[in-house]
Amino acid sequence: MTVNILSHSGNPYNTRGFRSLAEDQTLTLRTGAVPKQHSQTDYVLPRWCPCVDIIAVPEGRALRLVRLSGGQTVWRQTFNGGKARPTDGEIDREVGVDEYAIRAIAWSPSGTNIAILHANGQLIQRDSTRGDIVHESYIAIDDSAIAMDWVTCKKDNGEPSLSAPGDSEYSTSLEFSLPKLSPLDRGQPTPAHINPEAEDPTAIIITSLSGLVQVSLGGIFTLPAVGLPESIMRSSHDYAAIDARLSSDLAILYVYLIQSGSAKESADAPAPDNTKQNMVICAVDTSILSTTMPLLRMVVPLSARLSGLCLYLDNTLDLLVKEANARDESASRTSLLNTFEGVLRDHGVDEVTSPEAELARLAVTGSASESTSQFLLAKLKPAKLSNWESAGRLGAVALTRLIYQNALPAVERTILAATRLLDIVRDSRDTLAYTDNSSKESDRHSADNACNAILRVIVILGWIYARFNKYMLAIRDEQKENQEFVDWALCAIDDLHWQNEGSRRLDGDGHNDDADDGMRPVRPEIDYKLLFSFIRSAFRRPIEGEESARSICSILHNSDLAETSVSKAKATVESYFDALVDQAHLESLNITSDADGDAPFRYVFDQLGNGSNGDAAQNAATPPSCREALSEVRSLISEIFKWPSHALGSGLKWFADPVLSSPFHLGPDVQIPELLSDMHYVANKSGDGDSSSVQGQMYVATTSTSSQRLMIVTASASQHLHSSVAYIDLVVDVQNILDSAAERDAPILAQDRSKAPICVTDVSFFDDDLLGIVFTVEGDNQPFLGAIEYRHDADSIQYHNIRDIQHVSFDYMSFTTKLIGIYICFMHYHNSRS
Repeated sequence: MTVNILSHSGNPYNTRGFRSLAEDQTLTLRTGAVPKQHSQTDYVLPRWCPCVDIIAVPEGRALRLVRLSGGQTVWRQTFNGGKARPTDGEIDREVGVDEYAIRAIAWSPSGTNIAILHANGQLIQRDSTRGDIVHESYIAIDDSAIAMDWVTCKKDNGEPSLSAPGDSEYSTSLEFSLPKLSPLDRGQPTPAHINPEAEDPTAIIITSLSGLVQVSLGGIFTLPAVGLPESIMRSSHDYAAIDARLSSDLAILYVYLIQSGSAKESADAPAPDNTKQNMVICAVDTSILSTTMPLLRMVVPLSARLSGLCLYLDNTLDLLVKEANARDESASRTSLLNTFEGVLRDHGVDEVTSPEAELARLAVTGSASESTSQFLLAKLKPAKLSNWESAGRLGAVALTRLIYQNALPAVERTILAATRLLDIVRDSRDTLAYTDNSSKESDRHSADNACNAILRVIVILGWIYARFNKYMLAIRDEQKENQEFVDWALCAIDDLHWQNEGSRRLDGDGHNDDADDGMRPVRPEIDYKLLFSFIRSAFRRPIEGEESARSICSILHNSDLAETSVSKAKATVESYFDALVDQAHLESLNITSDADGDAPFRYVFDQLGNGSNGDAAQNAATPPSCREALSEVRSLISEIFKWPSHALGSGLKWFADPVLSSPFHLGPDVQIPELLSDMHYVANKSGDGDSSSVQGQMYVATTSTSSQRLMIVTASASQHLHSSVAYIDLVVDVQNILDSAAERDAPILAQDRSKAPICVTDVSFFDDDLLGIVFTVEGDNQPFLGAIEYRHDADSIQYHNIRDIQHVSFDYMSFTTKLIGIYICFMHYHNSRS
């Protein structure tokens, strides 16, 4: 079989993570949509799902998931930042960088989600099955990300530096009990993040080109960024990060840096020798990811739940607005009566002052002017009128179902998650033993701010809940008015028909013989209050003292606000909710789920009724829409999670000195964009129990497209393990591949040459013993796959053609292999160390 996974230049993609493909199948993935970037380091390599045979292929702004077993595209999603194409402000014309281009991708440990980091720092998580966005956050990375890993935070054997009282009572289960809680609609696709399964917390670790390290817990909230260590910052040269990799125990993040060649300007410093390059491997202590397990198990799942519920509410609002607009198009009062006034006046009825007066006269007296009769008989056909009422009724049912089965349960669950988080933050203010005692006061202040923000979130969510209920009541009242008008209008039309027929039967004396024949239609029982309310609202003529009529849809989404007044609108929203928060007095209230199950709702929603709304409205110009309120909630949630960032951020620290520093001898003309590199951590299983001796080693393999040398670095943060640098000349025995080349009629090298240099196109560690390289031989463009035992001395190599690679079982190699399920044929190589 042939496996062609081609990059923009036609070279094979990084082979890291290959799984078995179907037999006798050819798969070609081309990323022609990748925009032109400044250097090859801007291109993002595909990543393989850890659970299934799916590869994620970045294509500029878009991400494509492909299932290898059949070659089908699972989904392809493009991120445009809400715009169809980038504007001038989103494209830096000097460097040609698209702000929405994908910089890095990483799969979640469970394979259910995939994280995408864009150039503007926006970190998006998508569901792997449908591609829906489940979480959004921002990362303080203002340049290219060179590595992103998504790992599970494991608890080590040591004592945790963060402890919570009664940690056993904080279960990772997120199912909060609340009797009478409305279920989410089973017929609608409910995202998994609404009711996530209990699992260990995760962290996304991002390393940028400048060496900046950023950790995002759960992909929701981030810890303070960690810059380069002082020993590197004081150097006379700038360094560029090439790759970064976590140790298998998550205790250390190794960052691989190479001197970028540009010297820092200094008046006193001697002129540096730019012909020499240095490489440095630094280490970041990331053990906090395992030692802070008690706090992470409580906070990370709640943050994911709150973020997911807010996004779910936002999507539900979109559905509600869409349904409301569709209902207005098919059953709006304006569409029914937009020609009524014109028809009356076209008939020259001078005494008609307003159409609502004519309808009121007809409703009260049972008779109308000739023009009104003609209009009702000609325009309001009974069948069309019934269809109009039916369309409005069906639209009202759809809207009510969305609110009752989706919106209200989501708000209730969000409030319950917020109250649970409030309890955790309150308990943690005094009892959490922080890692850095000097930051205790700052952390307590941050926790106090988080408590205040949570209380504000609860109040706003209660207000949103009340608005949803108000919307349902408004729909119900409107539909009752519509039904009342239709019943009356149908009877009025029948009655006018009877009157017209009766006028034709007048005798010569003007007496109607059939006037009392009992055939006149019987009027139904009419609720004239509802009928007159319909007439007033249909013509937008409110009675004196009545609130100006607004579209029902504006309760959910205020479309009257201009884009230029966004900042002013935000200030108005904050002012409006300030008044509500002042009235709520929630600080002294223990918001928990009692035996009845509705204590928080009974208090919050009753307090945010018409009374408090009226007082708040006096202090603010216009009540905000639900969209604006939800935006305020999401902003507050971002502020809330600055508290754990303060509590945990002090644990990320660089080691004082680099793990390894050495000259870089791949060649005098090697440029950073040409480098091919991979890192792999090998755990030391022969330790005697001491943590320093158990620590393993990080291996780094580096070469370039213009060099025939391979550098293998062994680095360890432990003083008990030796760090070293070795170089291998990349040549092959040409005689061993002449027969293969002759079969393909390839213009191979001269027969008298026994050895020839090779051009490496990819480097990837297979497992703890094998390093794989993809290469071509001079004079032949056919790629070959080879393997080197990088931890052992070997004096024999074999080679194999990529297109002839055979498949074996999934368990042929260990789970840590980067190339899984591919049979490796060893290659003869010449080993030369300096």
